[in-house]
Amino acid sequence: MGRDDSGTPERDAGTSDDRDAGASDNRDAGTSGDTDAGVADAGRGDAGTVDAGAADAGRTDAGAPDAGSTDGGTTIPTDGGTQITGTLPTRLTLAGSPYRVVGNAQYVVTIPAGQTTTVEPGVIIDFKGNPDVTKADVRDGAQDVMNHQNGRVELRVYGRILVQGTAQSPVTLTSTNPYGWWGMNFFGEASKGTGDPSFVHMVFEKVRKNEYNGDRDRTRGALWAYYPGPVTIQHSLFRDNEASGKCGALDLMFTDGSVVTDTVFENNRTLDIDRFATGNGATSGGGAMCVTHGRNSTVRGNTFRNNTLSAFRGSHSNALVSRTYEVWPNGANHYDLGGGGALHYFQPDNDLIENNRFENNAAVGGPGAALYLEDVPNAGVTVKGNQFIGNQAGAGGVIVCNRGGGSGIELVLGAGNTFSGNTVNGAAAPQVTGDCAR
Repeated sequence: MGRDDSGTPERDAGTSDDRDAGASDNRDAGTSGDTDAGVADAGRGDAGTVDAGAADAGRTDAGAPDAGSTDGGTTIPTDGGTQITGTLPTRLTLAGSPYRVVGNAQYVVTIPAGQTTTVEPGVIIDFKGNPDVTKADVRDGAQDVMNHQNGRVELRVYGRILVQGTAQSPVTLTSTNPYGWWGMNFFGEASKGTGDPSFVHMVFEKVRKNEYNGDRDRTRGALWAYYPGPVTIQHSLFRDNEASGKCGALDLMFTDGSVVTDTVFENNRTLDIDRFATGNGATSGGGAMCVTHGRNSTVRGNTFRNNTLSAFRGSHSNALVSRTYEVWPNGANHYDLGGGGALHYFQPDNDLIENNRFENNAAVGGPGAALYLEDVPNAGVTVKGNQFIGNQAGAGGVIVCNRGGGSGIELVLGAGNTFSGNTVNGAAAPQVTGDCAR
């Protein structure tokens, strides 16, 4: 059974993952199996102002239109290029592009500990794996929503990666495999290289992390940065990525001081496979992005558009369902974990969300049309100067807080936030619900 985000991790050690939503993964440092005691908020204690519903005008989209088109695909040359099997080179050049990543016998390619890989402007990396795998190799029946496929390739980072695109020549990480690829994954302290990772002017697309009840590198965050330092992402585009646990495009796990700026998150999806369908809890969260056990992160000047969090019933059914979200604690000892059509924060600590645009994101059958804050032990999240336009949820409001603890302040709703056209079950959405609205 997968593990929830729970417990009180050693935040500066990056070694306690507790039960995060995607994983019985023992390859990294996290071994704790504490059970989460939280439940997604159903809108109780609402003190938020109801959405005025007025059309928004004035500000343009944040993000980086120069990072790539929004047509959902990158054109990859069919001839030339460089094939890669077990290890990425230390430098990926335009002359060697496109790089066709096949991976080793297990369809894994690595950046080893101690190595820095630099990716030059204009480089295309095609994580093709084994595209000859056919539909006959894909699980069928109720689990076909996961579309499990062993021919996908995964990039594991134990060293350092520097993606150095430019506005005119972004770096593209994509896949010509019809089943996509397993994304870029860091593994805690084992990933601490000679410096911190940086991604500038990058297109990151077509990841399919939808293995049922699998490890975190196969279920959460197209870019899963389980990393005990800062991660920098600037002027980039995450589009058409999919996860089955949490964080469709990006998960900053245990990072400290990460910065995500001027980046577009578009058409990413978390298909919450509800691995606890037969037990007393469920997992979900973050149609586009999560900050999990992180601290001091800055998410500024980005656009979150058309990202979706949906709920399925795993091995029982591949049909979309609406789950009952119960406040915690409750007599049945039921708990749910997560929400947020665009963003999910678990145990946030002094994080900032500023001057972003949240547009047409959806938490289908769940809480938090745009943002969900959960299990806040200390100083939580400051939200200011953001636009929330046309986001949708099945419960709660546009912003939902759940399970605040101690003397921590879950949410500081600063100046300059605007709300228009957001809905919960078709009605005008409260701006803020849950613990932080009491």
